[in-house]
Amino acid sequence: MSAIDLMFPVQGGPVPIDHAYPLFSSLSRRVPGLHERKDVGVFNLRGTRMGRQWLRMEGGTLRLRCGPEALADLLALAGSSLALAGQALRLGMPTVYPLLATPTTLSARIVTFKHAMDEATFQASTLRFMAALGCSGTPSVGRRRMVSIAGNKVIGFALTVSGLSPESSLLLQERGLGGRRHMGCGLFLPPRLRVALNAAEGEAVGNSM
Repeated sequence: MSAIDLMFPVQGGPVPIDHAYPLFSSLSRRVPGLHERKDVGVFNLRGTRMGRQWLRMEGGTLRLRCGPEALADLLALAGSSLALAGQALRLGMPTVYPLLATPTTLSARIVTFKHAMDEATFQASTLRFMAALGCSGTPSVGRRRMVSIAGNKVIGFALTVSGLSPESSLLLQERGLGGRRHMGCGLFLPPRLRVALNAAEGEAVGNSM
């Protein structure tokens, strides 16, 4: 079995829009060893923007991408409570979604590479890492963005890759690009879903430059 997405319903909150680091910290307290798992990606929470700094979580969701070896550990999150930035969240029973090889175009909200602070360096790093991954496609660099990690601002860019073969599409979804997948970076979705999630994550505030 290849990687899958787990979609947990979330109740509680509200939570800060820039919440990637506290979310992963909270999940790590529930799932021992999560820091060491390279096959798990944690998307930003999906909710409804409330003012300039907060997401309301009524009807919200948490998406986790994982390999089969991590499935049992992550399913144990169902019904658990998380403390995030002083707010209590409760996760429901997840829905399992297989990754599909059909999208020929995929987008990531933010991708980060070491020392890739400008668009030209980022483009070169993208091509180099795609080649190392064995993934063929045409990358298009989007907006410069940032994510807060342990008090530090990490710079990255939005990225869309088009012209993907079925094999490259699955590979890019399963492996991603760059680092910090635990913080929502380097995780790819079909563009329509990515646009909807950007709005639901409060993309216009806090995570863009």
